[in-house]
Amino acid sequence: MGDEWRAIETESEAISEERTELEDAFARVSDAVYTLNADLQYAVVNERARALFDRSVNDAGDEPDGLTGPGETGTEPPEESVIDRLESLFAEVHDRAFERQRPITVEKRDEPTGRWFEARCYPDETGVTVIVADVTERKQHERRLEEGNRRLRSIFEDAHDAILVGNENEIIAANPAASDLFGLDRAELAGRSLKEFVHDDHDICSAWDTFLEQGRLRGSFSLVRPDGSERVVEYNSVANVLPGTHLSILRDVTDTRRREQQLESQRERLAALDHVNGVVREINDAIVTGSTRAHLERVTCESLADSPSYEFAFIADVDVRTKSITHRVEAGVDNYVESIPLSTDSDEAVGRGPAGKAIRTGTIQVSNDVFADPDFEPWREDAREHGYESAAAIPITYDSVLYGILGITSARRNAFTDEERDVVAQLGEILGHAIAALERKRVLLGDELIELELVIDDAVAMFDGPDMTGHTVWFDRVVRIGDERYLEYGTTDSETFPLFEDLVECVPHWDEVSVLQRSAGDVKFELSITSPPMFGVIDAYGGYVEAAAIHDGDYTTTAHFPTGTNVRAIMDELTDVYSSIRSVARRQVAPSSESLEQLQEQLAEALTDRQRTALEMAYYGGYFEWPRNSSGEEIADSMDVTAATFHEHLRAAQRKLVEAVIDESQPA
Repeated sequence: MGDEWRAIETESEAISEERTELEDAFARVSDAVYTLNADLQYAVVNERARALFDRSVNDAGDEPDGLTGPGETGTEPPEESVIDRLESLFAEVHDRAFERQRPITVEKRDEPTGRWFEARCYPDETGVTVIVADVTERKQHERRLEEGNRRLRSIFEDAHDAILVGNENEIIAANPAASDLFGLDRAELAGRSLKEFVHDDHDICSAWDTFLEQGRLRGSFSLVRPDGSERVVEYNSVANVLPGTHLSILRDVTDTRRREQQLESQRERLAALDHVNGVVREINDAIVTGSTRAHLERVTCESLADSPSYEFAFIADVDVRTKSITHRVEAGVDNYVESIPLSTDSDEAVGRGPAGKAIRTGTIQVSNDVFADPDFEPWREDAREHGYESAAAIPITYDSVLYGILGITSARRNAFTDEERDVVAQLGEILGHAIAALERKRVLLGDELIELELVIDDAVAMFDGPDMTGHTVWFDRVVRIGDERYLEYGTTDSETFPLFEDLVECVPHWDEVSVLQRSAGDVKFELSITSPPMFGVIDAYGGYVEAAAIHDGDYTTTAHFPTGTNVRAIMDELTDVYSSIRSVARRQVAPSSESLEQLQEQLAEALTDRQRTALEMAYYGGYFEWPRNSSGEEIADSMDVTAATFHEHLRAAQRKLVEAVIDESQPA
């Protein structure tokens, strides 16, 4: 019996020592540890565990931010023991680990305190050992990461700009905006390379090398979508956001670039319009100062060439008979017209360009993209050499008379559109009007004139008019009243006038005749005319009709031209209109007297075209007769102006005429 007790005591001492050693070992563990026996009763709870859960109770009010549940404050810790708290948190886990005999790790939130604990349960046949750690800070960090990831995901999904994640060979992820930009579903984008969508004109290899070297890159390129449409995108890319993985943000700036281009184009057009208006002002200044035709043409070309909107300009002569175009003046370029092929013949390639078309149509012709215009093919190398992309040809005309061609080039594509085209076209009209006025002035002020007497045989029969044998109609004066519109004043006898009225109905360019005065068997009349072929040719060469008549059915006229006028060319053009016309006399004539010449010079300088027209129409229309044959209102109607405008022009002309006569009468 004594031996049995000694054995029991020895075993008890061994167990006690083992327990002491175990407790000492637990005391040395820095983690919170406790054990349960095979009945899942708490065997050992180390001080760290006691302190941890006591603190949980004592610090119940210091719950970590964001870890308490809705409506929980953790400020009222329940009255529970450490073991009760452990049981409430991990009892189910103890049972499961011991039953399965497999380690289990769980995380539990202590609702009263809002703190998080991680329990690692290690079971064996004798019970369960549990290591507990306070993981509140880690959970806070994870929650922050999770929130951050959620925000990043929201940004990625909701961003208006396209976002791509990928490597050199494939797109790994794309947001909805990228799907819209590329015109593909996100699933279709995944696995494809961004390089597939970059336009060929972009040096993607160099850009990629720079991107990897610098770690980030900004720029723009043209993106080609699967349907063939193109979008201009700006990109901002960052390399290696993860090893070998890159991030790119793409923004569609197609509409922005288009608006910028439109604004830039508008700025260029406004600048060009300002430059052209400056040219118009310089031409007007030159006209006012009484410049010659050569000076007007030189001012026009030099002003255009000096403008930053244009490269160079030229004016060329046109010979419609030989279908040739020859040099007159140019600026910003040398020997241009003589160095390029030009023609007016539409059957030739060099006649189908802007210049040839402008001559044939009498309207401005442009090529707004000389490298795309098939009709400009003969001059493309020239365009490359001289650096222009647009070209315009403007006919210089007045009353359908062609005085030449104005050519303008620009380095801007689509330069001659909209308002700029219209304003440039006006240069031809302004120059044509000025040149015509200078030619008329040259006739009036010339020391000598060329006088041509012309006859159209059987002119009345040519128009199937009445038999005028034995009848005569005298035309005393022709007055221009507008573009291609004239009034012709004349007289005939009372017996002839009805025949003349019938003739007016037969001649297509004679509009109507009205009686101004009947007296002593004579009739004074006013004949309105539109686009008369003969007058048009005479005007084109700076001449005027001195007198005309119909006698026995033949039409005779006397016209004066400036000295040096090409009479042969005049006759060629008149013959094209009236095949039976012939010249019966050509002579050099001079003004009747020095005083008359001086008076004509003063009046030519002083009177405007409208003032001269008003004065002549008033005189030949019988306005100065007593009683008057025509009222001011009637003459104003003939001029197609108001009565007030007519009287204004007439009074100004009368004042200048009187001043000229008085000055002429003064002794030297």
